[in-house]
Amino acid sequence: MSTIRTLGLLLLVPLGCATRAAAAPNPVAPPAVAESRLAASPAAEGRVLDRTLRVNGEGRVMVRPDVAVVLAGVEATGKTLAPTVADASTKMRRMIDALAKAGVAEKDVQTTRHDVQVERPWVDGKPRDITGYTVVDEVRVTVRDLAKLGQILERVVAAGSNSLRGLTFERDDPAPQRQEALARAVAAARGKAEAMARAAGVSLGAVVAIEEAGAERPIPLAKYRAEAIVAADGAPVTPGELEIGASVSVTYAIR
Repeated sequence: MSTIRTLGLLLLVPLGCATRAAAAPNPVAPPAVAESRLAASPAAEGRVLDRTLRVNGEGRVMVRPDVAVVLAGVEATGKTLAPTVADASTKMRRMIDALAKAGVAEKDVQTTRHDVQVERPWVDGKPRDITGYTVVDEVRVTVRDLAKLGQILERVVAAGSNSLRGLTFERDDPAPQRQEALARAVAAARGKAEAMARAAGVSLGAVVAIEEAGAERPIPLAKYRAEAIVAADGAPVTPGELEIGASVSVTYAIR
């Protein structure tokens, strides 16, 4: 009999503990649900408050060029390579000397090309013996005194240059004009944004972001072939004007 009572007590204890554990509330689940609802609220509110207006603006500045750039070269042909290269080198030295005597600084003469072309006929898809060579040397010349441009080109031709091409007029330092063009572009963007805001019935706020859409190279409004300048003695040089432009993208807050 004493043995049976002891087993009964051992069975009652686990059952009571299990009942109390099942009835105890879970303190973790409710706060997790509430926290999830609160985290979703700021994101939704941020999407409503994110109100911006993005516009593009362009600015243009006209300026007189102050330098001219021309590609001047010599060409020599021959049946053997060494004498042909020597002939081209002699012509190039004479041309560079003529530029120096005309007042062009050494830093304004830059070699841009040295080509050796081999003349070799092909017969039935096979190359034959070399019949000759063509050597082309070219320099990029920057002329800073535009009043002397015509005379300088005449001297270059007289010294042996048989190739003048790519004459352009540029601005040696376009930075001040580019800054002015940027300021005009920003002002144009502001005017466009104000007009759009009025039409939409909103108020224009502060600038949120501003970005240059890409630097533009100066656009020459007048180009002339070198042959036209040296065709007649004393022909006037008319460099015209350059158009320096800038583009920006501006984002404004609206309310």
